[in-house]
This record gives sequence, C-alpha cells and structure tokens, in this order.
Amino acid sequence: MVAYLVDMIHAFGPLAVVYGLVLALRPEAPSKAFARIAVGLLAAGLVLGAGAYQIAHAQGFATATRTAVHLAGLAAMALALIGLATRSLGAGRGAIAFTIAGPLLVLVMAARSAFVFARGIADRSLSAASVLNTELILNLTALFVGTLAVAGLAVLVLQAGRQASRTGAWVLAAVLVAEAGVSAATALLGLLQLQTIEVTATRVSFVAQAGEAAPWAIYGELVLVGLLAVAAFAGDGRSEVPLPRAVERRQVRARVLSRRRWLTGAVATASFLTVALLYHDLYASLPPSLSPAQPVQPDGEGLVRIPVDAVKDGKLYRYAYVTSDGHRVRFFLINRYDVAHAKIGVVYDACMICGDDGYIQVGNEIICIACNVRIFVPSIGKPGGCNPIPLDHTVEGGVITIAAADLDKGAKYFSEVVEIEVTDPVTGKRLINLKAPFQYEFKGRMFFFEDRDSYERFRKAPEDFAGNVEGRYFRVQGHRDS
Repeated sequence: MVAYLVDMIHAFGPLAVVYGLVLALRPEAPSKAFARIAVGLLAAGLVLGAGAYQIAHAQGFATATRTAVHLAGLAAMALALIGLATRSLGAGRGAIAFTIAGPLLVLVMAARSAFVFARGIADRSLSAASVLNTELILNLTALFVGTLAVAGLAVLVLQAGRQASRTGAWVLAAVLVAEAGVSAATALLGLLQLQTIEVTATRVSFVAQAGEAAPWAIYGELVLVGLLAVAAFAGDGRSEVPLPRAVERRQVRARVLSRRRWLTGAVATASFLTVALLYHDLYASLPPSLSPAQPVQPDGEGLVRIPVDAVKDGKLYRYAYVTSDGHRVRFFLINRYDVAHAKIGVVYDACMICGDDGYIQVGNEIICIACNVRIFVPSIGKPGGCNPIPLDHTVEGGVITIAAADLDKGAKYFSEVVEIEVTDPVTGKRLINLKAPFQYEFKGRMFFFEDRDSYERFRKAPEDFAGNVEGRYFRVQGHRDS
C-alpha cells in the first residue's frame, strides 16, 4: 500500500508543483481557455508517457525510451528556466517566452511523470489473487489517496503562487533545477548503457551521486511549497488595509479567510506527503530483522531441553547455539497447530534454497526473509521448498530434547562465526579462533593452529588429531549432504 503511494508522490509530486506554479505565474490572470489548454496538455502528456512505457517495454527498448523522455524533460526544463529568467526582467518578450515554455513544460513533465510511475509499478500487482481482498482494497485506496493528494497539491500551489508570485518564481526555478539534475543523471545513465557515449570515471561518479540524491529531491520541493505558503501568509497581512465601509471590510476579510484556508491546505498537504515519504524511507522500506535469539547451553549429557508448555502459544521462539569452532547455529520452535493440540516444529533458522537469512513472524505468518515466501505453518518441520530445514529432536514427557551434536551438524548452514577460545589440536595451546594465524577445514569443521608447524602436521594426517569426528551437513542444490 505505502509503496504505491510513495511511487505516486515521487512521480507526480514535482509535476503538481510545476503545474500549479506555471498557471500561477502566467503573465495574465488565467482565462478559461488557458485552463482548458493546460488541462488538455496535462492529460495528453500523461497518456503519452504511460503509452510510451507500455510500447517500449513490450518492444524491448525501454532504456532508449526512458533516456529520450528524460532528455526531452531536460530540454523543456532548460527552456522554462530561460523563460522564467526573461520573465523576471519584465513584460514583453520575457513574458511571451514564459507563456510558450510553460505549457510545453507541463506537457513534457506530465509524460515524464507517467513514464516514471508506470516503470516504478511495473513489477507489482495490485493483488496476488483475482478476487477482491484486503490487499487489493488497500492498494487501490493508496492510489486514490495519492491521486487526490498530488491533485490537491497542484491546486494549492496555484493558490499560494498567486499570492506570492515572486517567491513562486524562485520556488519554480529551484524545483526545475532539482528535477533537471535528476533527469540529467537518468539520461546520462541511459546513454552510457546504450553505449552512445564513452564510459568515464567522471560520468559514472555523477550518475552514482545524482542517483543517490534523487529520491531526496521531493523532500526539498515539499519544503519549498511550505515556504511558498508562508510567504503567501505574510502577503495576506500586508494586503489587509483599513476600509471605511463595513461591507467592504467584510468582503476583504472573507477573501483573506478564504486564502488562508487554501494556504493552510497547502501546508497540510505538503506535510502529509512528507510524512508518507518519511514513513516509507525510514520504516516501511527497511529490510526485516530477526528477533533476538536466546542462547542455549547443552547439559552434561550434551542435550538441550525445552518444555513444550514454554513454546506452544503460537509464537516463534528463536535460539542460538555456538559450536566448538565458533559457528552460531540458530534454530526456532513454533507450535504448528493450536494450544490444545500442540505439535511443535523444530527447525534450523535457515533455508536449503535461500541460506541463513532466517525467518520472521508477522501476525500468524512465518516469512522467509530472503525471498519473502509465506510458509504454511503446519508444514514447518517437513523438508522441501522454502521450508526451514528440519532439526532432529525427540519429544517425551512434555519436553523437547535436541542433541548438541545435531546442532553442530547444521553449523555449515550458517555463515556467522563469533569469537571464542579454541584449542590447537596438535599442541593443545589455547587461542582465539578469529585471531589464529592458521586454520584448516576437515569434514566441515574448522580447526585452528598457533603456527605453521602444527598446521602442517595436522594437514598431513587430520584423523590422528581430530579423531573420529562426524561430518557436517552442507547445502547442495537443495539437498542435504554430509
């Protein structure tokens, strides 16, 4: 849901600001004919951009089309900046130049926005099912709210721009400079990908830095909208002059009150869009993280014992065991049915296909972090697919028992190695595993040595020092092997 809303803000937010200010800064008060032309150009640009993406994607020249769209946008913004600069010099030719450049800018930016939005949501579906469900309703709601917000932003910017035209001109110039930077980086990237121009360190550096800054441009533009509203508020205070007749005073106050409502709406809309962006960038778009794992230590018999009653409430209980060579083996337990019919799934917190990113619980769902697959909870404990890897165990007398040796066998499923004290198997000297100068892997188990001499002695005859150690499991194309 939030992703659709954010895509719409990024794609159409700049267009809304530019559209409102182009209308507001037109040399003469907008006429109905001009409004119809502006709306027509806006609609034509949206259809053109969306259609261009669909055709380009279907025909396989999306990169070339994207590059052309951004180059056209860059040219239109440059022309508009020239028109804006000449307009500030006074009426006459400057005003005419902006009157021509403004509508052209609306047409091209509308096409660019529609292309960017279509490309942004191309890999998403409104719903995974063909029936009306919550996901579909929420995504459609996000699109509806986003459309209302950006449309409202355009109207509110228009009203604020009329009240503070000088500030509006500066805001429009700043927005165009920012968006020109975004389009320049995107177009340059496209030209490099198409091998139209030579790849150089300077060009790659510009594309990388501009690409990293591009998502933040909309924040600056929304702040500028807020400043524009503040400038318009300040103008209100200066325009309210004493009038001798009560009717005229009431009329003036009514107009001021109306304008202030519009401007309050502009600030509120800009704030709503900013909050939505911040929520997405600072929270919703962050990768999921694992809940803490409770450390376990085997008893004197080398067994880890966990009461069923402690883990049968349907929550995911994550544990971690550190092997003798420092591998941190995570595993979790979860009741696959209900409390009255507890049947606990006992599994490594790793997937044969995706690796050791682990699993998280969201509501009643268990999700593989690496591929976002929802796991059918009753199937947890069974091998195959993206299910967590089953862990050998026994259940007797309401207690789940897991052998430390079985946890050790799964050490190669996990990549995390923590610092512990280990013993050189040749000399018997104690040393830190991560600081040992030499190490050697035997049957999936890592051995550490204080010097080359002990390392070489072990490497020539590992069975003499390691004894009859069991091999560990490996992930081999989805099958467990040892």
